[in-house]
Amino acid sequence: MRTEDKIIIEQIAARDERALETLAALYGEICRRTARNILGSDADAEEALNDALYRAWNAIPASPPAHLQAYLITLTRRIALDMRKSQTRSKRGGGTVPAALSELEECISADSDVEQAVDRTLLRDAIDRFLMQLSTEKRRIFIERYTLFLRTAEIAERHGMTDSAVNMALSRIRKALHTFLEEEGFL
Repeated sequence: MRTEDKIIIEQIAARDERALETLAALYGEICRRTARNILGSDADAEEALNDALYRAWNAIPASPPAHLQAYLITLTRRIALDMRKSQTRSKRGGGTVPAALSELEECISADSDVEQAVDRTLLRDAIDRFLMQLSTEKRRIFIERYTLFLRTAEIAERHGMTDSAVNMALSRIRKALHTFLEEEGFL
């Protein structure tokens, strides 16, 4: 873990609010960009980042992350995806369907949630193993597209490639991932 990250985590544990300013200065731009790619709005991206900082502030003292930047990006991405779902849901008639499903959760066995969580964990571990087999550049392209939600043109610029070369690389990676997941029994 980077020394700066250790200091920030210590500051958060000590409830020193300067830690939030430091977090925003170090990792705010990549988090905003990730959220903006999902939400399409600077204002919504800023809200997602602020929510992520708030959640980090509350969660870190009890459970410090091993990699602070990845942790903050993941929080921001999850919040942005939730915001996107909420925006889409409200366009389709408000929160009636989610409210009804929430009511049904009381009737559904908890085993279903546990099994789904285990399945998600196993799938995530399999994808991690697959990504470790890729070259560093291919792994970065995959992560930039499917974790940070960068546009292919932006990925191409970062890697000195053409847009079509990035699209081709992503297509090949997806096909290889599909084959890998079939072999692992997920598909």
